[in-house]
Amino acid sequence: MLVGQARPARGEECDRGQAPSARAVLVEEAPTIDGVLDDAVWARAEVIDGFTQVEPVFCVDGSFRTEMRILTDGDTLFVSLRAFDPEPDKIVANRMARSEIFFYDDGFNILLDTFHDRQNGFFFQVNPNGGRRDGTFARERFEENWDGIWYADARIDELGWTAEVAIPFKTVGFRPGADDWGLNLSRRIRRFNEEVRWADPSLQRPAINMSRAGTLYGMSVAQQGIGLDVVPNFSLGRVRDEQGDTGDPENGIFDNDDRTEMVIEPGFDAFYRVLPSLTASVTANTDFAQTEIDDARVNLTRFSLFFPEKREFFLRDAGIFTFADLDQENGIPYFSRRIGLDDSRRGVRIYGGGRLAGRVNRYNVGALNIQQDNNGDLSGENLTVARVSANILRESSVGVLMTHGDPNSRDENLLAAADFNYRSSQLIRDRFVTGSLWVQQDFRGDNYGKRSTAWGGTLAYPNDEFNWRIRIKDIEEGFDPALGFVNRADIRRYDLDYRYRFRFQGGEVRTVDLVLDSSVTTDREDNVESAAVFVSPFRITSQVEDSIELRYVLLYEDTEFPFYTLADHIGIPPGQYTQHSAVFDVKTSQYRPVRFELTVGYGQFFDGTGLRIAPLVEWRPSKYLLFSLQYDERRFRNIESCKSFPGVNCVQGSLGGDVENRPFEIRLARLRAQVAFSPDISWSTLAQYDNQTDKVQVQTRLRWIIEPGREFFVVVGQGFDAI
Repeated sequence: MLVGQARPARGEECDRGQAPSARAVLVEEAPTIDGVLDDAVWARAEVIDGFTQVEPVFCVDGSFRTEMRILTDGDTLFVSLRAFDPEPDKIVANRMARSEIFFYDDGFNILLDTFHDRQNGFFFQVNPNGGRRDGTFARERFEENWDGIWYADARIDELGWTAEVAIPFKTVGFRPGADDWGLNLSRRIRRFNEEVRWADPSLQRPAINMSRAGTLYGMSVAQQGIGLDVVPNFSLGRVRDEQGDTGDPENGIFDNDDRTEMVIEPGFDAFYRVLPSLTASVTANTDFAQTEIDDARVNLTRFSLFFPEKREFFLRDAGIFTFADLDQENGIPYFSRRIGLDDSRRGVRIYGGGRLAGRVNRYNVGALNIQQDNNGDLSGENLTVARVSANILRESSVGVLMTHGDPNSRDENLLAAADFNYRSSQLIRDRFVTGSLWVQQDFRGDNYGKRSTAWGGTLAYPNDEFNWRIRIKDIEEGFDPALGFVNRADIRRYDLDYRYRFRFQGGEVRTVDLVLDSSVTTDREDNVESAAVFVSPFRITSQVEDSIELRYVLLYEDTEFPFYTLADHIGIPPGQYTQHSAVFDVKTSQYRPVRFELTVGYGQFFDGTGLRIAPLVEWRPSKYLLFSLQYDERRFRNIESCKSFPGVNCVQGSLGGDVENRPFEIRLARLRAQVAFSPDISWSTLAQYDNQTDKVQVQTRLRWIIEPGREFFVVVGQGFDAI
């Protein structure tokens, strides 16, 4: 480690002169992507070095030398890495399967801003085992489930490790003829928790913030072509529906009326490049059988839970459809899980549809039209989403969004929305400021006669030492976009989040955070209905990302009517509830072969008390194997519960008639196992149980990436009654 080198005081930027630049050298012969840098063509490329530490020692040279080279043959971008390490036996490489989180291994990242708009881009990550992970990002919102078509391989040798990457230009949209792309490169040495960057080595901005990235020249030769690519798919399934025993059980006669159905479903996806930066696609008989099942969860609130999208079809180009700063929360105007799934998260067949997505000059364009099958007694519905935004003010954007159709009702539903997203790395010297304003109008019913509005705004200062956000959201009564996610209307919500970070260089401790996350929800006359305050007097993280945290939690609920939580059908009487609790978290780093987490919490739950104990153990005996066991138990005592409603006089404090004192327990268990035969072949199994349904869900998936863009899956899922 270099010592005695001048570096800026805490909170200042690392000034290493102008943002760096590199050139992709045009070659006729492509290198072989095998992780070994023995192709003579690499000697023609410029050496990219001069990487600077972001952490643990800010603004000094990296502990070990890093060299990268970039070539292109006009159809593909080639990147090579030589990561020197005098102790190659200490390189951390615990993962290998496609799309694992390699952040906790040694690895290197490529970030491409192909439109050079400093707002959007593509992320590629490789570890020393040749494991690949990718994603897209729009401003600071990262979408990790992209799965683009690209190639990589890596090797550990006596000098450290090497890697080669090939990114076909057909994988990424770009400005045809433009010679300059935004570029950043980084490497992580996990055992030191060291990150080095080629450009913008800043603690104030994450690497995906491309506002001060370097520049890659020589890209005017990039050719993507305008043409048609058809990807057929074929699924063969066996569905067994257990109907239960029939017959005459009292006389020992049983008839297991199990229905087994073989399902053969052909389909296809077709892609047509309207422009090198704009793709039209068509899907027919879209199949989601390979999608991983949702994690089992128990709802302890009176509002529906948010489950993230996992289907690859809807994750493509997801960044274009993002709206304002709304993310997995109440008030999202477009939530793709409304399409192809019913209210119980069961699949609804999609006959087909089309999508247009990409970027044209400074405009980001996305349009989606889907025709789905009957949903219960509802006839098939045509559903449409359209989004257009324009980049303005160097780092900001303004846009509109529209959705039409209701998959769960015969009523008409139309949503129109607009947003302005502000971002600046120039307004305050060496700091970052963001903000957003948005409004949505919902039209529904006959002749769209029912209307309601939602609006909101955010101002944030998301920097390393000081990180704060203030926010307001107003949602009118009846606001219900059919293709959005709204679980609580007729409210105003106010948020204030703040974090102050102490950062240490050297020693065992990396950071100590003081954290406040708070929100107040009122009716639209500003009478308080709910409040939540989370205070962490300390959250300590070590240099290798072990962590320990203590939190104080204050929850307030003022409910006029009784309601059920989904946990054991507990009915909460109306009234005002102030609940205090404390939570203790300890986590060991994911870079360790054996990882442990423990959450312990105790406090009030409405009129009673609750205790939570949630351990997790993960074991990685090698890069080929992963096993994890997670358990979550919550015990509640002295809960005054309504026996039944509506139509009963359930009054808080009344122990007679319609209220009873009930203890109950929630238990969740989750077991994961994974075998990675290679970076392209993996077998994963998930088994989970919860005592509220008394069911065990098991899904096992074999994934074989024959080549990027061509995959083979074998998926078996089964549900069992636990008793």
